[in-house]
Amino acid sequence: MALGEQIEIDARTRMIVGQPLDMAAHQPDVGNAIVHRAGDLLVLVDTGVTTAFRDAIRSAADDLAPWSKILLVTTHGHPDHVGNNDIVDDLGDGLDRSDVQHFVSAHDTSQYRDDGLPYWITSLERVSGLVPGFEDPADAARRLLAMYRPYVPVTDITRTYEELPLEHLVIGSQHVSGWSFGDGAVQVVRTHGHCAGQVVVHLPGARLLHLSDEPNGPCGAMHDANQMNIFAAAALALTLVETGALDVVTEGHAFEVFDRQAAAERLSTLLDQASALDGAAQALLTDRIDDLPAFVQDFIARSQELGVSGANPNPMFNTMMTIAKLRELGLVAKGAGSHQTWTRPALGDSTREP
Repeated sequence: MALGEQIEIDARTRMIVGQPLDMAAHQPDVGNAIVHRAGDLLVLVDTGVTTAFRDAIRSAADDLAPWSKILLVTTHGHPDHVGNNDIVDDLGDGLDRSDVQHFVSAHDTSQYRDDGLPYWITSLERVSGLVPGFEDPADAARRLLAMYRPYVPVTDITRTYEELPLEHLVIGSQHVSGWSFGDGAVQVVRTHGHCAGQVVVHLPGARLLHLSDEPNGPCGAMHDANQMNIFAAAALALTLVETGALDVVTEGHAFEVFDRQAAAERLSTLLDQASALDGAAQALLTDRIDDLPAFVQDFIARSQELGVSGANPNPMFNTMMTIAKLRELGLVAKGAGSHQTWTRPALGDSTREP
């Protein structure tokens, strides 16, 4: 499907289709967005990036009229999900300002400062010297972020979820924590896997769970990813699907809508891949990695044999995923770039008598 196409989920709900990353063509990836109407409330889940995607959101909002209130919930702060966040100003023109709301996670606020440059430098430092063209993390981050335009992630109405009282939410048989909006029409669930501020969104009226980027492969790539939380988010979604609490699952970078059967198969595969990927890493490991570039290539090859690719299967993200896996397994790094060594941590003083 092409960027900006709409998939009708039901009469009140659309998914706006994004696109994959193509760095050679200077094409940014764009995360899918959800546009939903609950009574007089227009709900936007992410806004992607690019003018064409913005126009598609506007078209879907017009199609779902009438509405007199707007709620934008940002799933996380990466630029492919937040570039058009000021669309709430356009859509809310003529509405009372109190009827237009936008929320982001406080854990992602650092991504909005200085165009997110410090955040991406930190993540790309992990592949410096391991991926051609990324020898200078600051330069690489600038080149990467330059693709994401226009970029307006926050406005004067933006607030953080964490300013609101945390709620005990119930979805089907599952008990989770997060926040609800529109008299329960929108439930935002804390998951914090793909990055520190990642949330997923449940729309009860559409029986839909939008997982955003939590299923972007069984191992997160970013420096602030939490591997255990990624697994837990997928497991939660699978349980909700298997128990009949959901009819539809959508993601940030899978450009289709998953019904219950397809979602169950996809999520089960993701969980199986997480275990298989761990096993593949263990099989390659010794107590010390002196040749990190060779380990990275071997691990990526094993990942591909397992069918593990993530949302952006390119050298940058594959290498970032490899480093994330080493950290998850508790190894400790010394040095930088291709000269890094990784060792298992010492468990104490071996000379001490028992």
